[in-house]
Amino acid sequence: MQPTEWTLLSKDKEQISLQAHKLTFFQQCKLVECIDSNNSHYLLFFYKDHFLTVQPLKDFTRNSFLGNAEKHGVFIYAPNPLFSRLLPPLSTVKISPIRQLMTTIKKDYSLEETALITSYFDSYLSADTLESFLKECFFTYRRNGKLRAAYRLAMILRSRGYNRNWITSTTEHLDYASAANYFKAPLSKLLSSDPIYVEQQCFLNLNKNYDLLVTLYTHQNRLNDLLFIRIAKWLNQPTAVTYPKLVQDLTEYFEHDEVLQFLLSFLPHTSPKSGLHQDVYQRLIKKQDYKNAITLLFAYSFSLSDNEMDELSDLIDYNFLSHLTLSITSISERLFPLVGKRPLLFEKILRSTLPQLLKQHSLSEIHSWLQQFQFNDEIPVRNKINNMFNIMDDPDNQLELGMHYFDLHQYEQAIDCFSWEMELHPNEVEPIKWLAKTYRKIGKLEEVETYHNLLSQIQRSS
Repeated sequence: MQPTEWTLLSKDKEQISLQAHKLTFFQQCKLVECIDSNNSHYLLFFYKDHFLTVQPLKDFTRNSFLGNAEKHGVFIYAPNPLFSRLLPPLSTVKISPIRQLMTTIKKDYSLEETALITSYFDSYLSADTLESFLKECFFTYRRNGKLRAAYRLAMILRSRGYNRNWITSTTEHLDYASAANYFKAPLSKLLSSDPIYVEQQCFLNLNKNYDLLVTLYTHQNRLNDLLFIRIAKWLNQPTAVTYPKLVQDLTEYFEHDEVLQFLLSFLPHTSPKSGLHQDVYQRLIKKQDYKNAITLLFAYSFSLSDNEMDELSDLIDYNFLSHLTLSITSISERLFPLVGKRPLLFEKILRSTLPQLLKQHSLSEIHSWLQQFQFNDEIPVRNKINNMFNIMDDPDNQLELGMHYFDLHQYEQAIDCFSWEMELHPNEVEPIKWLAKTYRKIGKLEEVETYHNLLSQIQRSS
């Protein structure tokens, strides 16, 4: 899956590509951390699903809004289709001055939401400026005799993590005794009248209040948020028992191919014991996407059924394996536990991967590595390596060694062997034939012509 990218329009009208990296969901806010080509980090701010602004990522304290989001929020990492659901790929965004943004927020949101959204930017505004603005919002309610609304705003700010002495002292005043008593009710009782406060409290103890948060998002038809917390909950504790419910949730909202994209995005962050990797493998096979299925199988250690193991031999193809970065370590740790009891399949995989392994490891290393595997049946490719190892320093067997290297697509090593053989036996035609054949494989036609001419001279003189 390709990462989601957006375009940042700088003050100088320069277009900067931003690549999504991490999505943090905390209460009503979503934060998308992005990275540009210079490794500079930015944050896209959203209120629910509404884009607010993009700002450079600043250092923040533990008690700031960004600090609370890091502590209490839930996360999803890119690539993931949820990023493009928030903001379409290649959308253009620009950095807005916070004071200008505050003016826009006042026009679009209630006083309560305006205060809450503005508090998100406590790492970008001076403490005095923010406190003055929030106090004005609070006392606007009080001056209008709306004591419960004033108290609610104070509780919302405290739940958001904005703890100041003036909030504590005013909410403890006797004038707010009735409102304070009202907010002591169970969160489920406050859901219809105070959804913002309930949502915030749910995030402070998400495990306990997860079902209530699901109810809230369902009532408000906030499908993205509903999906987000369901995914985040499973990623936090991925198990094979709960995996079918995750798939069911995704299937409610997306078509088959979109579900697969979601599942693919979870692979690096989840243990193969979760059931995810085996299911994705089966989906890729069903889709006949054999190349990615084999890539997945070689990247993670998960089990296959007997039928899948029987089918695997037919799927293994050199073209599938040649693009993978396999090492003797990855084969030992991932592949051998899977195919160790099937020597013919191990032989097929090993033979397909040997050309690449010989580019990363010496012949001696591969020979030593293969000795650790015990099979009841003979493995021809292991016999080949054993033979190559035994004759590698034998000057009388360089032609045979070169032929082995040629068979394994190691053409430079083959040329060295054939050249050595030709020096030792300058009138023999076999090493010359093999040199011409090998140079043709690597596209050096002038050398091919040279050795053909030399072969003709030898044949005429004999």
